[in-house]
Amino acid sequence: MRMAVVAGVVWGLFCGTVNGWPVATTLVQMAVPWIWVAAFVAYRAASNGRQAALLGGMALLAANVAYFAIGSIARGYVGHPLVGGIRFFGLWTAVGLVIGPIAGVVGWWLTTERRSFVAVVMLATVPIAEPLALWAHIDHFDAHLAYLLVAAAGFAFLLIWFRREWRKALRALALVMILTYPIAVLLESTLIAFDQISLPMRLV
Repeated sequence: MRMAVVAGVVWGLFCGTVNGWPVATTLVQMAVPWIWVAAFVAYRAASNGRQAALLGGMALLAANVAYFAIGSIARGYVGHPLVGGIRFFGLWTAVGLVIGPIAGVVGWWLTTERRSFVAVVMLATVPIAEPLALWAHIDHFDAHLAYLLVAAAGFAFLLIWFRREWRKALRALALVMILTYPIAVLLESTLIAFDQISLPMRLV
């Protein structure tokens, strides 16, 4: 539990600090790096699925608190900015408490023989699907560079994990290519529903 809190706080403080920097702003505002944090904590510390879910959720909760602590809430804003900060904190805390446990379980799957293949495919697909969902909605160079870096990291993770098992790597890459588009469409529609990006849908 301590590792989840510490990792979450460190990540949240880092995100709050670099938010506003070129490229880094897009990176910390994407879902993928946060998912990776929750998955990594569970991968390192969880001994079963229930503990993995708890650690993943705790990591993102701690990260969210730390991020918003040095964000709009803690800066002494009054009126609309404060209300907006609280609203976003509530929204992303709720999202984190859903996504964190799922990411934690997927991270723990990496330690199991039966489910590690599925976990690698999932953790490599999302870094490609999210940039695809966002690409046409955010039209500036820094954002596109961040998307390319995240997608490259997803590919690199898969290839490094299966570096001695090329047949598995090829199977995993094929699955990633198959899954990326439908997941990107689902993510795009979800982000539109949460008013994070605007209509129209660009992938359908």
